[in-house]
Amino acid sequence: MRKGNLAAACALAMMLSACGGGADSAVEEGIDTAPAAAPTSTAVGAADGDTDRDAGEAGAPDPATAEPADSNTSTAGGEPALVDRRGAPVDLVAFDIDPVPVTDVALGELPFISLPDGYNTINDGKVYAFARFPFRMGEGLHWVEGRAWVGRLGVERRGDKQYSALELRRNLEAVLEQAGATQVFEGALRNDLYYGTLEDEIGQGFIGGVNIDGDTPTTVHVIRQQGRTVWVQLSIGSRQAGMVVVEAVPFEPTAQWMDAFPWLSAPAGYGDRSSQRDFDMYPFWTGADFEEVEGKAWIARVSGERNHHSMHEVRRNLEAMMDEAGGTLLFDGRIPREAAERYDADLRSTYSDGTGYSWHGYDSMVYRVDLSDGRQVWVHARLENTAAGWVVMEREGFVQTAGLLPASALKQQLDADGRVAIQVNFAVDKAEILPESRPQIEQVLALLRDDPALSLSVEGHTDATGDADHNQRLSQARAQSVMAALVEQGIEAERLQAAGFGQSRPTADNDTEEGRARNRRVELVRT
Repeated sequence: MRKGNLAAACALAMMLSACGGGADSAVEEGIDTAPAAAPTSTAVGAADGDTDRDAGEAGAPDPATAEPADSNTSTAGGEPALVDRRGAPVDLVAFDIDPVPVTDVALGELPFISLPDGYNTINDGKVYAFARFPFRMGEGLHWVEGRAWVGRLGVERRGDKQYSALELRRNLEAVLEQAGATQVFEGALRNDLYYGTLEDEIGQGFIGGVNIDGDTPTTVHVIRQQGRTVWVQLSIGSRQAGMVVVEAVPFEPTAQWMDAFPWLSAPAGYGDRSSQRDFDMYPFWTGADFEEVEGKAWIARVSGERNHHSMHEVRRNLEAMMDEAGGTLLFDGRIPREAAERYDADLRSTYSDGTGYSWHGYDSMVYRVDLSDGRQVWVHARLENTAAGWVVMEREGFVQTAGLLPASALKQQLDADGRVAIQVNFAVDKAEILPESRPQIEQVLALLRDDPALSLSVEGHTDATGDADHNQRLSQARAQSVMAALVEQGIEAERLQAAGFGQSRPTADNDTEEGRARNRRVELVRT
């Protein structure tokens, strides 16, 4: 339904330039399916369309049968996965683009609209290279993905200008009418829809457009052009307003599956703060239980600039890489709190750059990739609005790199240098001494028994991978475990002391595998 004869009080200048999309298709990929428990309603027509047809291109998919960009999946119990703040199911509304008239007004750069004199965005607007937003439609929401802009609108805090909802509304409606926009929704914002399942991605990511009173009058407009569709949602309250603009475009992955470890890459424009462990264990949640995977570990924090990080963009790129690699999705959702708390804070801290401290507090995706040569790659991705990350484990068996030093060699090096490194292996991220280290402990016992006057400090060290405080605690605990093993075999506690130095005293370069292996050590120091 075309909203005709909109009042045009103060004319608002459009930012005019050549249309940026060209003849390339701009696909609006909306969600047009919903679970039986929450039947979909339809706005304007039957199902959401593909705007390739706007450009008159042959072979465009039938919108009634086209694959949707996403869906409101259900849990095993049949309840909708998408719920509002109160736990009620959220209706996902389909939309047919066909009845919307095509316009040829030239549009400028996102967000295509300049604000009236004296009005501005509060705390700046956010611009996303690729994101999705559920526009208000009917009694629910309608997904649109593409390039996005969101802003909270108001007046300058310092100055004589006073905010007027009527002035702002009349100006924006006039501009939208000039652009040939069609109004497809008018009603209340109902922001409780954005603060249930969608709170992290939408309630926070698009906070400027939705964090307003739930009764705020809201309109949704569609600008349909040849090869281009723009959606605008306006929520104009008595003291402030929110605006969301999405230019619907097809997703194009910018991250690629690589041909060697660590396999994953970050999307274009995203930083990748990372670290590596040559051998470790990480537990991957499969939906029923954890699978503890040992091998080479990669921990990466993947984040865009503060106002440009899109949880949806990271998700779509991850999905594309997994499709390319033939990965199997084992879990998509939130890890139960009681399951996440099986593992202590020290382990979670070690991997916090990739998967945070609170595994149950954000959306997770877990994949397994079976490589053609028989190797397995496991991925746990953390998806949050402000940052994302992943842990990649290439599964492999433990290969011992330590060697036994006999008591005579220990004594010779102590006499020469006053210290000697011993080869003790521990359980992953723990202070438990592994059985294969027993022969080395026996040689230290022989050294102490042969020289009753000898006193030693047992000192633990780590490489620089992970959190420094965690590494210090771990090194201290490991040194105490070695001391306890010696005391248990009859060595007087007064002859021994334990100290942990974490990563603070490296003996080699932490940037290489060989260097990190040398830095992970236990030393005996003559006292």
